[in-house]
Amino acid sequence: MFQPRALVADDCPLTAQLHACLLETVGYRTTVVESGNAAALEFHRATTTGGPFELVLLDLDMPDGDGASAARLIRAIEPGPVLATLVCVTGRPLALVEANCLSAGFDHVVAKPIDAETVKAWGRKPRSLRVPAPAFYTPR
Repeated sequence: MFQPRALVADDCPLTAQLHACLLETVGYRTTVVESGNAAALEFHRATTTGGPFELVLLDLDMPDGDGASAARLIRAIEPGPVLATLVCVTGRPLALVEANCLSAGFDHVVAKPIDAETVKAWGRKPRSLRVPAPAFYTPR
C-alpha cells in the first residue's frame, strides 16, 4: 500500500514532533529536520534516491535557513512537472506573510497550531495522480 512521505522542518523540536505525529495519524511517513537548509538538503537527497516527499511542512521562522528560502530552494531542485505540496506554518499573522509565502513557492500558509482536519484538506494524493504543473511554475 502506498504511504505518502512528508518532510517537517521546525527549529523547535517539540513543535516538529507534534507536527510529525499529526501527519502520521493521517497516514504520512515523516522525516523531521531542524532548519530550512536541512529541509532543502533532505528534499534533494530523497528526490535523487527515488523516495520523494509528497508534502513539505516548513516553519517560516528558523535560524538556519527560513521557510521561504527553503521553499525557493525546493522549487528550484524539484525534478519534472509534478510538484510536492509545500505548506508554510507560522505564528505570525497570516495577513502579513501570506503574499510573500505564496510568491516563495508555498501552496498553503497556515497559522499554528495545525489540526488533523487542516492536514486532510491538503490532500494525500500520490504524486502520479496530481495535475502536472505547467512548464513554468506559478505559485498557487
